[in-house]
Amino acid sequence: MQTIKQVRKTPAQKQAFDAYKNAERQFDRYMGSVFANAHGQRQHEDRVTAAYQACKRLGMGMEHGL
Repeated sequence: MQTIKQVRKTPAQKQAFDAYKNAERQFDRYMGSVFANAHGQRQHEDRVTAAYQACKRLGMGMEHGL
């Protein structure tokens, strides 16, 4: 198995990556909740997708840990 060497991130990339990771954590937390429903799931999925797209716009990929 070949490992991918991570490269340094710019400050904007770090901020976007942190936002993405936070959105993922919130989605996982919500889906484990008793109060999860389809509407809330879509909202959280949209947040994760928006954060992911922001990372991609900044040129991040697998080498950045995405």
